[in-house]
Amino acid sequence: MEERRVFKRFDVDIPVKFLIVEENKEGMGKIMDISAGGVGLVITFERMQPFMHLELWLQLPDTKEPFHTSGKVMWLRQVQPAVFRVGIQFDKVDFMGMSKVLRAKGVLRDSPSL
Repeated sequence: MEERRVFKRFDVDIPVKFLIVEENKEGMGKIMDISAGGVGLVITFERMQPFMHLELWLQLPDTKEPFHTSGKVMWLRQVQPAVFRVGIQFDKVDFMGMSKVLRAKGVLRDSPSL
């Protein structure tokens, strides 16, 4: 099977608060993987559907303010009773924002100065 991903995906464990824009409903979940193009979430929120728009606030360690982004649901799979895996595609690619997230989680390290 051909890999269709444009951006490298990193495994993470990041708490996230989300808002389903169409329903003005909030929920909590956990980001399991992230790339510059989107995230994979685990949620217990049953009312999410493909193509719904979300606002996301990622809770990062050692930061006062959560990282905010938005995107749309691309797919949703039930993995256990009342537990869902969700693929979110970001509305826009934010390389600087993703760099901050990955550094905060220890996935990326600063390069040594030359």
